[in-house]
Amino acid sequence: MKENIKLLIELQKIDSAILKKKTIINTMPSKILAVDQSFKEVQSLYDKQKQKYELLEKKKRDKEKEVEDINERIKKIKARTSEIKTNKEYQAHLKEIETIEKERYAMEDEILVTMEEIDSTSKALKAEEIKIKAEKDKAEAFKKEVEKEIAEAEKELNDLKVKRVEIVKPVDAEIYNDYMTLLEACKGLAVTEVKDEICQGCNMNIPPQIFVEIKKNEEIIQCPQCRRILYWKEKNE
Repeated sequence: MKENIKLLIELQKIDSAILKKKTIINTMPSKILAVDQSFKEVQSLYDKQKQKYELLEKKKRDKEKEVEDINERIKKIKARTSEIKTNKEYQAHLKEIETIEKERYAMEDEILVTMEEIDSTSKALKAEEIKIKAEKDKAEAFKKEVEKEIAEAEKELNDLKVKRVEIVKPVDAEIYNDYMTLLEACKGLAVTEVKDEICQGCNMNIPPQIFVEIKKNEEIIQCPQCRRILYWKEKNE
């Protein structure tokens, strides 16, 4: 196998590995974003339950204050009992107290209903608290793992870049430029193997006469379809 072919094959292996590491690094932010989004959804449910709980507590306090005001009104009305002079006035007085007391009973019933809602909402809130803690722990653990993967990928990427420099040095400049043009045009795969007379880059058949020359691995031959540089790999290699 000619030296340039060997070097290009090694260069392609390095560039494929570099591309893989870059892909890993570039896709990590989207994975973190997905985990953050999941956490935000749980947080949103928790916030809604908390808001509902706080509104119910406020409603309860407001109703209790209204009951206190009603009790004060009843107390003042009853204090006027001694001022009543006729039976008609007394009956009206009792009717007024009865009406206000009915208002109080209705208010107290509302407080009881609200307290039941507070109890169920409180339980739901605690359940959401457990979920949000679990989701937070999961997100933090995932982020640590992602940071570790990124650090490892970056280290491996740097090592590959150093190795690449050494491989490129002996490659003919014109051949290297052609390789880089193909690498960009062919989405990271400029050099590929031929198997069973088929280009592994575009899966197209290679004409028999060209395939014979490729098997010699003596010169740079490009696929007639995709223009990738082709080589033949012996079974024992």
